[in-house]
Amino acid sequence: MGRVGGVPAMKTLPALMVALSIAPHVAAQGPPVTRLGSRTVYGPGIVAAATRRVEFELTRPAHVIVLLVDPDGSIQPVFPASGEGTTERAAGRQVVELKATPGAAQPGPEVPHAAPPVMRSAQQLAREGERARPSATGDDEPRVLPVTSYWLVIVSDVPTSADEVQERLEAMTLQFSSMKAELEALARGLVARRTKLWAASYTPAGS
Repeated sequence: MGRVGGVPAMKTLPALMVALSIAPHVAAQGPPVTRLGSRTVYGPGIVAAATRRVEFELTRPAHVIVLLVDPDGSIQPVFPASGEGTTERAAGRQVVELKATPGAAQPGPEVPHAAPPVMRSAQQLAREGERARPSATGDDEPRVLPVTSYWLVIVSDVPTSADEVQERLEAMTLQFSSMKAELEALARGLVARRTKLWAASYTPAGS
């Protein structure tokens, strides 16, 4: 697990754009998903996932946190992005994407050009022919997939800004014995102590 002084390592998302939108429903076999908290209050949670994209479904409005946890345990906060006006999303199918910036200069593999977060509509996604696809294979046990990142989607009735997410992550001093333990501790640590009405789901990010 990636740690800095016992705290999960934080990572930024250089040369990526974060897009969150409402997507039309596409029938497909979903990925293997583990659910926590109030599992029926907000809907099914994650319904599709790929390396750079996660799709989740809400049956009621909710405040959303999306993290991508790397195989070494380091954490990429994806949504809300810094400066995001609201963390609440409406009922429906939502898409979070990480997209490389077209034509962006790439100074090096570790220090690429950073792109601002953007939001795209379902119509734009449809026109571009992009569809979320579930992972072809997967298992909830990190021992089976030791080199796979995981998407973690947390929904609740309390807002959490990007700054608050980072502060809470940096304050965590737990040592995790496995990816599963880390994912579940992150979900509970970010919202469970602040509200009883919360849910989380996580799944392998695919390949």
